[in-house]
Amino acid sequence: SYRNYGSSRKYINDIIGTNSRLDEIQASILNVKLKYLEQWNLNRKTIASKYNYLLSKCSFVKIPKRLDKCDHVYHLYVIKIQKRNELQEYLNNNGIETSVHYPIPPHLQNAYLHLGFKSGDFPIAEKLANESLSLPIYPGLKEKEIKYICDIIIKFFGK
Repeated sequence: SYRNYGSSRKYINDIIGTNSRLDEIQASILNVKLKYLEQWNLNRKTIASKYNYLLSKCSFVKIPKRLDKCDHVYHLYVIKIQKRNELQEYLNNNGIETSVHYPIPPHLQNAYLHLGFKSGDFPIAEKLANESLSLPIYPGLKEKEIKYICDIIIKFFGK
């Protein structure tokens, strides 16, 4: 668990750890894949732009903001919504897999209990942990799939 952020279960950190999960075989495969990285990043940006355009029509969804003079490769495409768990279940029931990354903020993880923080000490982190939902994004995600995902989200809030 030490080499996986101190986590023996996903997103549950019992000890302070590091991110050191890359072995030699993975490194050699990634070395080959590096030549595709720029194109894949461009593809992710295109997908994010389509998400942004389609989801900007739904006032219940807060889309990621990109600051001027900054770049973003959209490793994740994270929206913020108040009914996160309900929307996630609805999307799942419609064949759309999503993720909740970091559902427990660091100050509430067992690994950091010794620091003495409690619920309410970092309200923004706690709000983000409860409202963030990662939508599918990967090189090759088709335009019709993006539209379907967005249509389902808009339908959820329109019901």
